[in-house]
Amino acid sequence: MKFSSLFLFRGTLWTMGAFGFGQLFRLLTSVALARLLAPELLGIMVIVNSIRTGVDLISDVGIGQNIVHNSNAENPEFYNTAWTIRLIRAVLLWFVCLLVAAPVAHFYGAPILATVLPVAGLFFVLAGLSSVAVPLLQKRMQFVRLNSFEVIQEMFSSAAHILLAYLIPTIWALILGGLAAMAARSGGSYFLLPNIKHRLHINGEYARQIFSFGKWIFISSVIYFLSMNFDRLYYGKVAALGMVGVYGIARALSDMVGALILRLSAYLVFPLVAASRATPRDQLRTALAMKRLAFLLMGAVGIAVLTTTADVVIRILYDQRYQAAGWMLPILFLGAWFSMISSLNESTLLGFGKPLYSALGNSFKFVWLLIGLPIGFAQFGALGVIVVVATSDLWRYVPTLAGQIRERFSFAGQDLVATLVMLGLVGLCEWLRWSFGFGTSFDVLPITGTG
Repeated sequence: MKFSSLFLFRGTLWTMGAFGFGQLFRLLTSVALARLLAPELLGIMVIVNSIRTGVDLISDVGIGQNIVHNSNAENPEFYNTAWTIRLIRAVLLWFVCLLVAAPVAHFYGAPILATVLPVAGLFFVLAGLSSVAVPLLQKRMQFVRLNSFEVIQEMFSSAAHILLAYLIPTIWALILGGLAAMAARSGGSYFLLPNIKHRLHINGEYARQIFSFGKWIFISSVIYFLSMNFDRLYYGKVAALGMVGVYGIARALSDMVGALILRLSAYLVFPLVAASRATPRDQLRTALAMKRLAFLLMGAVGIAVLTTTADVVIRILYDQRYQAAGWMLPILFLGAWFSMISSLNESTLLGFGKPLYSALGNSFKFVWLLIGLPIGFAQFGALGVIVVVATSDLWRYVPTLAGQIRERFSFAGQDLVATLVMLGLVGLCEWLRWSFGFGTSFDVLPITGTG
């Protein structure tokens, strides 16, 4: 299947524009919640979200990826099988939350978690009830409808969280806000493709196909959870909850870069490559090369600007309780560059039906975190944690590069050039800032950090 450059350009604009609006609402929500709630509450939510994400990913069989990838996805027999499997899984995950609530509360020494986790687990049931319309729109690459839905969902989520935090400034504002947002998303998803009729049904052959493709997604998801959340779980155990809340804000802001790349990869790169599998690899690589380079160069400019201004943004938007995020954020933004190029590589390989390399990449990253975080924290406190996290995606990049070379679809030279450009732009921006008397983004780094 061929897609014109204009089609891809419009898709990119819609995706980036919708993402920009969505992240603006998330930023406003973050600032409002930081002013309305204590840092300790945000710290508890970091733990809750990490546990919930872990429960989700350790049982993931890639229902959405299956729908995008499978040629039978438009068949009601297939998508109803996928929908039914997802719903059964969602109910089981809620029961898991009920079972782990007390042990998790004991482990972190936070009794409130025993009450909060069972309620937060209802998120899974609400998510399982949503329509399969979203992955079907991804498969069809219907950017306008898909991205408009995402923006509306972000607006509602922001409004719900802020209103509840104002009315009940406790941990329940965050829990109930998340549930309200997911309920709205699930209900709204049925209006995206109203001709899709859902019913409980399992076709044995299609279920076999889903689990066959999903076994690598499952392995990749387990390792992805560990690589993406181990830092939060570890830091939540060794540091004060207030500091964990500050770290959560810095991570959330730096993750915006990774989230943009993941959305572009999921909405553009993955479905494009999956739909073009019949095209010779060299032709497809040539068609994508310049577009990919242009995107990386734009990303390099963005990373340079974000790194140089991150501490200023924190000083303006957040009160004194959260100022430590100002030195964390520039380092994390630098690390987001390697997340960017790794995600691009992974989505390409997933489009070829090769999720194994993503699992290997996240394995390398997790091992680095597993070894590096305790050492970094013991030697340098919070600074050590931040540096280890920022460099973790460099290890994730290695197996994905090896996978692209093996699949005859490597962009190693392009990645090297773009990385050098990014570092040069960061150096230039930091020099300009220093020359105008504003110092650098790294002037306030704690030499001997504490948790």
